[in-house]
Amino acid sequence: MTDVAGIRPRMSVVIPHYNHVDLLPEALDAIARQTMPPFEVVVVDDGSTDESVARLESLATKLPWLRICRHPGNRGVNAACNTGLDSVSGDFVLFSAADDRLSTTMIEHASAAAAAFPQIGVLFSDHAEMSADGANTRIVPLDLPTARRRFSSEEFVRLMQSHFFYFHVSNVWFNVALLRQLGGFPLEVKWHGDLLAAYAAAFERGAVYTPDALSYVRISPTSYGAAGSRSSAQLDVLRSWLELTRRPGWERRRAALVAAAVWPDYRLRAVRALVEDPGYVTLRLARRLVWLSIWTKLAPVFGTGLRRWVRAVRTQYRRRLWHMH
Repeated sequence: MTDVAGIRPRMSVVIPHYNHVDLLPEALDAIARQTMPPFEVVVVDDGSTDESVARLESLATKLPWLRICRHPGNRGVNAACNTGLDSVSGDFVLFSAADDRLSTTMIEHASAAAAAFPQIGVLFSDHAEMSADGANTRIVPLDLPTARRRFSSEEFVRLMQSHFFYFHVSNVWFNVALLRQLGGFPLEVKWHGDLLAAYAAAFERGAVYTPDALSYVRISPTSYGAAGSRSSAQLDVLRSWLELTRRPGWERRRAALVAAAVWPDYRLRAVRALVEDPGYVTLRLARRLVWLSIWTKLAPVFGTGLRRWVRAVRTQYRRRLWHMH
């Protein structure tokens, strides 16, 4: 869908939710204060045992764009996201955690990008973070041009080779039709399922960087992804990532992942999963594993202030290079 005759893409938001009754109203309030309202918001309650459903039903009487889906029991984040994906009728969808907070212009700017590039795989922005209590926020730039920019599938591979970054998936809008073709978020990849889907969509149809479409992610060591990555199940999840990429139909996407050296865990312990699939390993991936493993160990020594200074210098340097191209 394009912006012809005033028709803009329909922007849907899915919020997977489990026992966040105290934080959910804040997330919905941020959506209610958008400069452009969403087409719809679907909250998928994943079998909450607190007062969430009653609170949601009360909020729905005041928010006409809010719909509620319920799982009778807890099925996990990816299953909740997939239920939401099946339920939406928009053109692009954002999966926003129940404790995230959208900037007031998030939907307006994402909608403009979607109107300009209606066939794109994903729209994404800089990383935006807030403290656990929501009082402090910061933006971590991705060292990309300061204006909106489209990357074709091939350009996005090259971008990941030279300027690798992880998606914060709470800042990623998916093309709904494409994500459904990809099968949504794979259950077996657990806390990396949304990340794999985001890269697959970008490698399939390209990506648009929209620096001013921000969603603030609440940083917590007990979050699903952070806790999962530290757990004993991480190696099995990494093996599931590799196994999925070997399935029929994934040949082109796997080739892009390999060429771009994209891997969800660059700690040395993850090598135990990689050695079981040597076709995924390249010299670029090996170099990235070594460098990021060293940096992970050394970064705490430098302190927060010095790390931010180094990051700021790097951002200025890389953006200067973009202007020279």
